[in-house]
Amino acid sequence: MEEGFDFEAYLEAGAGKLTGYCAAIVGSADAEDAAQEAYLRLWRNLDRLPNEAAANSFLYKTAYRICVDLLRSRKWFREPDRPPAQSDALSDGMTAALLKLSPADRAVVYSRVVEEEDYREIAARFGKSEVWARKRFSLARKKLRQELEKEEKHNGGL
Repeated sequence: MEEGFDFEAYLEAGAGKLTGYCAAIVGSADAEDAAQEAYLRLWRNLDRLPNEAAANSFLYKTAYRICVDLLRSRKWFREPDRPPAQSDALSDGMTAALLKLSPADRAVVYSRVVEEEDYREIAARFGKSEVWARKRFSLARKKLRQELEKEEKHNGGL
């Protein structure tokens, strides 16, 4: 890791953002535990990472894997709690539609819409290309639109 890297400052600056990211995937009940585990794994691997950008990529990839493992370990998929910043803004229909997305798609949508990250940042987080991030977001948005249209038809339209 770069000389002068301040892990404590890095942790304080990004903990809320990482917890929100995890909450979008697994719900708020498990989000803090997932984020803490990701930071712990980052700490253990700092000597292998050349710079802060690599640390950030490692952190979010690790957090994603931890969240997916948590989902897999559940005997059933329960509805995740909405992150506090979103709870008033999302309709029940939108929440239901989001829950029908894969964890990866929810993470991409969360990163793009809530965190307002650009595609380059999303791509780096997943270790993929910017083209992949654009396509993944586009497909997730299309799925959301289809689910919302189904819901509207089911409820008799407006």
